[in-house]
Amino acid sequence: MKANRKFLLNNESGDIGVGTLIIFIAMVLVAAVAATVLIYTTGALQQKASKTSKEATQQISTNIIVDQVLGNRSSSSQVDLNNGLEIRIKPDVGTSSIDLRQVIVTVWDQDYHYDLNYSSTGTENINIFTAAKVRDEDSSFTPTTPVLNSGDLVKLYVKPAAISGITLTTRKTFWLSLNQELGSSVNLEITTPNSFGIYKFVQLYP
Repeated sequence: MKANRKFLLNNESGDIGVGTLIIFIAMVLVAAVAATVLIYTTGALQQKASKTSKEATQQISTNIIVDQVLGNRSSSSQVDLNNGLEIRIKPDVGTSSIDLRQVIVTVWDQDYHYDLNYSSTGTENINIFTAAKVRDEDSSFTPTTPVLNSGDLVKLYVKPAAISGITLTTRKTFWLSLNQELGSSVNLEITTPNSFGIYKFVQLYP
């Protein structure tokens, strides 16, 4: 034990020279490069996480509420809803702005399937729906910029030419879907009543 202790105390020499200096500098450079890579990776991951969190929040919070779906007959004597559909929608509480130009309205039955895009004029005959504001306190909704904010209420029009082939007679089952840019789509299964009575407008939903 004493011999070992003596050896340690007497071993006072150290390695010096250019080789040691080169190794030391190399270690410093490697550490600097590793630190740079870690800092860059951390920043990139933070930005990606922030973006993903924001998109996820928008996906969860953004939602369209279908307030009412009406069938429109041209007169009380008609058996079918041959003047089209009127769909009243509004943003859910906490929903970010909804641009109708990015909303796809899908109508289908057992035989036909139609995807409809927004039109500001309605001059096109097929594959379109139009809209008009019912309540818009901040004046955010115009035909050229159809944007819905919290508290707005808008009615969408689907004309028969846009869903040609789907005849909405009594006891008719069809499906309606609103696919928005963010958030989940709204899907409804609607069955027309047994009788339309004498009214021009027929409530189909709720």
